[in-house]
Amino acid sequence: MISSAFAGGGFISPRQYDRFVLPYEAEVVGRIHAEGVPVYTHTCGDIGDRLERMAATGIDGSTPWTRRPWEASIWRTPSGAWATACSSRGHRPVNTLLKRSRQEVRADALERLRIGSPGGGYILSSACSVSPRVPPENLTVLVEASKQFAARSV
Repeated sequence: MISSAFAGGGFISPRQYDRFVLPYEAEVVGRIHAEGVPVYTHTCGDIGDRLERMAATGIDGSTPWTRRPWEASIWRTPSGAWATACSSRGHRPVNTLLKRSRQEVRADALERLRIGSPGGGYILSSACSVSPRVPPENLTVLVEASKQFAARSV
């Protein structure tokens, strides 16, 4: 993951992105790909006006990409097409991890995996930060849910 927190809309313009971000991230992505490792970029803010610019860096995916970053992630499928996974529950994952039970976190994680997994490449993650008050067991359930989902999908 490359954290490009200030590359999203509202922080810098597309023209500034072209000058200050794109060439440098393309270099980093190229070097990581040379090691055989896929790369995704985390941003804060809307990237709808620069998604194709971000794709030009060679990244394999990005999260988030809307004004409401808790609603969607985007990644490149094995065929090279862009795909999205959106939450249909209408609540933020940070609040899920912070305020919900283990069972609710597991159900939400499994739903996101169900939506995002077709075509491969989906990464289940808490995003770039976790509130210090999130119960540790709510984080570990993400790993458990991923293993559970993988076992069902085989």
